[in-house]
Amino acid sequence: MYAHSSRLPDVPRERRPGFALLGVLLVLAGAVATVVSAMRAGERTEVITISQRLGAGQPIPLAAMSKREVAPVGTYLPWSERERLAGTVTTVTIPPGTLLTRAMTTPAATEHVPGKARVGLLLGPGQIPDGLAAGDRVQIVHVPRTATAGQSRVLVPNARVDGVAKPNGPDSGRVDVMVDGTLSPQIAEYASKGEIAVSELGT
Repeated sequence: MYAHSSRLPDVPRERRPGFALLGVLLVLAGAVATVVSAMRAGERTEVITISQRLGAGQPIPLAAMSKREVAPVGTYLPWSERERLAGTVTTVTIPPGTLLTRAMTTPAATEHVPGKARVGLLLGPGQIPDGLAAGDRVQIVHVPRTATAGQSRVLVPNARVDGVAKPNGPDSGRVDVMVDGTLSPQIAEYASKGEIAVSELGT
């Protein structure tokens, strides 16, 4: 007699084409992502680099911008915007070689930004240009009262006038200027000695 086997016959597994298709799609998606990542790794974009030191609140001249190619990451400003950005004002001190971002710039009319100080200058006759008004651009010049103290020199080449008051006549009074905060103590000291003059810049 033959012994009967207790093993049940194999039941054919049910095929699920939906799961198989999903697996194929996932594999394809991974492959596409890999290819795209590899392609982007080789991409370069032209952005604006600041080539000279600019203090906070200083207008950005076109000559201070240079072009650099970098990977397309970050919020760097594209080289194509350089002419539109020329003349805008820095919100922070920018060292040479810095890639420019939008947070580092503000419209020229707004200079009340971090790093800037509003300094009031009490100036005497001959130290204030006639017709000077808020919004004008000036040079701030140190004018020593004695020859032994040295020669006149420009302390700030381009500062924005924030206000002008001339209670005692047209050629003397108070001029408020926006300057780099690191320079304000020195400017205030010279102003207290009567050794500061301002020269209006042409537009």
